[in-house]
Amino acid sequence: MVNEQDKEDVYNYIKSIISELDKKADRPNVVIEEVLAWTYFQKYLTKVIFEFLLEPSEPFITNGEENERITNLIHTRLIKDWEFQEASVHLRNVQNIIFNSTQTRTLLKLYQKILHEDYVPINNSPEQQELLASGLVTIEAGKFRVANRIYKQVFNQNWIDKNLNKNQQKSPKVNSVDELVPQNNPPQDSERRASEVARVFAYLFIVILGVSFISLLLFLILKSSQSSSSNSARSISACQKFSYELDEALKKPQDRLNVIKKGLLWRQEKGISLNEQCEDFRKNLEKSGITPSDMENKLNQVLRQEAQIKIDTNQLEEAVDILCKISDEYESMDDLKSIFQRWELTRGTKIQNKINQVKSSCPAAQY
Repeated sequence: MVNEQDKEDVYNYIKSIISELDKKADRPNVVIEEVLAWTYFQKYLTKVIFEFLLEPSEPFITNGEENERITNLIHTRLIKDWEFQEASVHLRNVQNIIFNSTQTRTLLKLYQKILHEDYVPINNSPEQQELLASGLVTIEAGKFRVANRIYKQVFNQNWIDKNLNKNQQKSPKVNSVDELVPQNNPPQDSERRASEVARVFAYLFIVILGVSFISLLLFLILKSSQSSSSNSARSISACQKFSYELDEALKKPQDRLNVIKKGLLWRQEKGISLNEQCEDFRKNLEKSGITPSDMENKLNQVLRQEAQIKIDTNQLEEAVDILCKISDEYESMDDLKSIFQRWELTRGTKIQNKINQVKSSCPAAQY
């Protein structure tokens, strides 16, 4: 969760430079959104990026250039060679906090799970508290997440692997087998034989019970899959036609709404992805030596295009509704989440309320 004081400090800083920023960009508000999408209100990073932008040598940012220019600036001035860049001292400080810990390896493993968005239950353990205190991660909507996109790109899997190898912990030595095995008086022969016979019968009973259970389970799964496959599959001709319609919708805006309506109806009717519904069609293409297109992702792209029209015309509530229909399989889901986070922070209470209303059922709002 963003510290409210940090957020207020960042907003106050932006207010203090807004007049200068007006002279450096056609759309200073978009520039601000792009910067915050990278820093997520981290004070030092936010300030240093704006300082870069306000340098006299930095060219004017025209309408539509904001994303590319700011992305390039961050990569060249902060992320690239961050271990040596003067402006990247903050990133080195974050790294030092991790390295100076007495449990560096534990922190790296915990951070690795968070980086890959694995579920990590919040239990306020010492390592969780220490990692949170470093600023590298935060808690949003009851989940751990990397604190900002810059951290995510700098402290990536390569960084983790490199430093885990440096911090290999040696396993404790065992002086003898006696240290591992408790010393008990050996049982008498008759007692041992009786115990072994009982164990054999117990083992056989468990095996028989397990085999019976597995057989029943396999039967039920087979029966269920046969039933579901017949109910969920669509005809090859229907899928072929819809695949063509999706391609056309990506080229022709006038076809978009009908295709969206049809795709969402297909999802609702079967409750599974378009790729699963059209598995036979896709297999036929593969047999013919043709790589089948990702129909689910194409529908997501059509939805994204339609949402962009709403965004460009400032119909943000309608855009939220459309973006929320994009499924988890969308290849650029992280970008959508960044958009929602940015809107929630910068677009006022109306959009904040709208996002909060859909948060539980909207993949793009799950951050």
